[in-house]
Amino acid sequence: MAELLFEYAAIMALGILLGAMIAYSWAKLRAPTGRMSKTQLEFRFENRELVGACTRARRSLSLEDLDEDIYHQLIDRLSRVFPDLPRRLNDAANHNARFRLCEATQAGPAELDVEAHGSIVRLRISGIAAPLSRKVLVDSDQATAAASELAVLRATADAAPYLSWRETAEGTVDWVNKAYAATAEQANIPQTGETWPPARLFHGGQVAQTGDEPQPKRSTLEMASGIHKTYEVLRFGSGNGTLNFAIDVGATVKAEETLRSFFQTLTQTFAVLPIGLAIFDRSRSLVMFNPALIDLTNLEPEWLSARPTLYDFVNQLREKRMLPERRDFADWRKKITELDKSAADGTYCETWTLPTGQTYRVTGRPHPEGAVAFLLEDITAEMSLTRKFRRELSMNQALLDHLPEALVVFADDGVITMTNAAYDAMWGTDPEDPLSQITITDAARLWQANSAPNPVWGDARDFVSQRGDRSEWTDTATLTNGLFVTCRFQPLTGGATLVGFTTTHQNALPPQRSTHLAAISS
Repeated sequence: MAELLFEYAAIMALGILLGAMIAYSWAKLRAPTGRMSKTQLEFRFENRELVGACTRARRSLSLEDLDEDIYHQLIDRLSRVFPDLPRRLNDAANHNARFRLCEATQAGPAELDVEAHGSIVRLRISGIAAPLSRKVLVDSDQATAAASELAVLRATADAAPYLSWRETAEGTVDWVNKAYAATAEQANIPQTGETWPPARLFHGGQVAQTGDEPQPKRSTLEMASGIHKTYEVLRFGSGNGTLNFAIDVGATVKAEETLRSFFQTLTQTFAVLPIGLAIFDRSRSLVMFNPALIDLTNLEPEWLSARPTLYDFVNQLREKRMLPERRDFADWRKKITELDKSAADGTYCETWTLPTGQTYRVTGRPHPEGAVAFLLEDITAEMSLTRKFRRELSMNQALLDHLPEALVVFADDGVITMTNAAYDAMWGTDPEDPLSQITITDAARLWQANSAPNPVWGDARDFVSQRGDRSEWTDTATLTNGLFVTCRFQPLTGGATLVGFTTTHQNALPPQRSTHLAAISS
């Protein structure tokens, strides 16, 4: 019995001892180690939930971190420093394991000790002050990307064709690109003998703050070669200093000077033109006019210099009685709209008969960038001459119509230019038909169709078409109505020909043909 009690007591003591050992091991696992380095961070997770952390580790956690899945967040960020961590954790998922990972970071060496006992995972981190901080944790990839970006920015600034530099609040240059450095070496400025800081090439100019429209300032810089270069300088506020850019605008300045010279030449040319010129821009404001416009329109130069609109310009002409009279105001407004549209299309051309008796030819032409130009030409003398010429033509036509002889005139190219009433009555032609479309061939065919067969019509065609010296000749023909006509062919100046037809009696004298015509027909 005593032996049984002894054995039972021994078994109980062994069980208590084993329980104490298990409790000690569990307590040791749950409690931070006393040998842990003061720079280490220790995290303990059970079933991937944070169950313990050292004081420094707890201080590294923010409230935002505590609201998230800390385990996966921490493993994800540590994986950027220790790429092999996810694989090693997966290998240790189903059995107890302990391993160490070491990596070199931008801030120095980093170590990670991992102990996995079933669902319990202990992480000891060295070399990373705050692994959960997005601002502190900078892995090698991020550092490489930042260095690469910095290299790209430097290369971009150095490859820029314009000058770029920074100035402190005191005006000292503390950074330049290659273009600025090269220009500073070539500029004709006092040399201090020091390589840094570089000389300040440009002074003054308005500094644009964030959201402000930059105000460029043009500055001239003399080079050592004696050449003067013009730059457009822009300044932007940057911290306690300014970020500055200077663009070489020499080509622009030269183009502006050329344009200014060309504009002056045009102005001088337009100034002596007798034709009035008015150019309106895209918004239909007057941008250019010449002295002839003032003389032709009686508009004041000061009023024209105020850049009136096209509508105001035409309205002022109306008040000055320099427009054709229109009783209907609505029709007049419509005419202005049509004038603008037709000028933009290049189809506007009208003759204005003014109440003063003057006559203007007004032409509208499109110009680049949507502008339009109007040309005003005084054609009063030309119109008077035209009317006088028309009166003389009408008088001559009336005189010809009163002659009993049927007359027709051919130009040097064989086209009819004039007939009289007796000719139209004899040959049945319409005086309203356009004469410019009837030739000697058409006329000879008409004569032949209304007369008996006669070689005179072929001779007439040859005579009218003949060049050189010609002599007047006559012949006779019999019309289909039985009348006999005497045909007269007379050369005129300029190669023209006059043909006359006179009715005669049957016992008239035989025809007299010129020896020159007889030689041609033989």
